[in-house]
Amino acid sequence: MEQFTVDEFQRDFDALFERVENGESFKILAPDGKAVIITRVVYDVTDSKEDWRDFWYNEYSLCDI
Repeated sequence: MEQFTVDEFQRDFDALFERVENGESFKILAPDGKAVIITRVVYDVTDSKEDWRDFWYNEYSLCDI
């Protein structure tokens, strides 16, 4: 997996975020050694019985860590 420092990611944000939207994932490294992964998530709310806002807060969310 390709990785970038926070500064590198911020400097090239538009181009890198477009790559994420096209399906790529990256590791972003902070100066203190901690890291996060940025990846594309697709969630179709057009046929959902639940309110789409619940996606970000419920226990079944892909966003929960």
